[in-house]
Amino acid sequence: MTRTQEAQPDLFLAVIGDAPFRDGLDLMAIPVVSLAKGRRVEPIRFTRGESSVEVSAPPHIGIATIWDFDFVLYAVSQLNAAVNRGETPPSTINAPAHDILRAVRRDVGGKDYQRMREALDRLKATTIRTTIRANGKRGETFSLIERVTWAEDAFGKPLGVSITLPDWLYRAVIDHRVLSLDSRYFDLSGGLARWLYRVSRKQAGDRPDGWRWTLADLHQRSGVTRPLKSFAFDLRKLIEANPLPEYWLTAYADDVGTECVHVTRRSKLAADHPGHETPLKSRRLDPAL
Repeated sequence: MTRTQEAQPDLFLAVIGDAPFRDGLDLMAIPVVSLAKGRRVEPIRFTRGESSVEVSAPPHIGIATIWDFDFVLYAVSQLNAAVNRGETPPSTINAPAHDILRAVRRDVGGKDYQRMREALDRLKATTIRTTIRANGKRGETFSLIERVTWAEDAFGKPLGVSITLPDWLYRAVIDHRVLSLDSRYFDLSGGLARWLYRVSRKQAGDRPDGWRWTLADLHQRSGVTRPLKSFAFDLRKLIEANPLPEYWLTAYADDVGTECVHVTRRSKLAADHPGHETPLKSRRLDPAL
């Protein structure tokens, strides 16, 4: 067995079987990844009040995509499962590449391992500069993945991979600043649908009245390069299809005619509503936002 990089000395072994998926609370409603499948080289910038986010990556690699982010979700979820067992895990997890791909509902052919490598490279190369959680007083800079170490056989086939989370995200797990994700999230094929589910999960949560945004606000939060008109067209189609797990989308105009979106937890809808969904199991209360 050979390793492409020096081994990380303090490893957390991923559990066998599926750990419930979790997402970092502070990353769910801000643009930290590209929603397009093609390479994005233009930085993502988002400002709200005194808080700001800037995301960049070397042009030859490109900014990590929302599909790449699945591997961050896997690492967060494994560490969170350990925390829930009363452990204090290190920031590095170690798991067979096959298990990670299966967990995030990917195939396990040769091309899939190569795509996984490329995704982890983009996550490692993507740099986030943010003042979120700092009240605008100080900033932090980190990559979505701090370090990646591969184990290969003599023929170069990936056997295992170690993923180290950045301290900013690792602290979020230790401090319980994570939210559960419905596993059906991985069935969403579109970047906009995946992003809107994460935003809805964070903002609407379990609130009886859900959450509301203007289309212009969602456009800004998404970080997409498409003009508002094109974004609004895609969003209307998404609302018509209503594919998000757990949440129901409704388009409406406010008192001054501004186009808006209302998202409601499906379990909060009337029992005879076409979007109503009975939760499969009761959840613990979401942390205070």
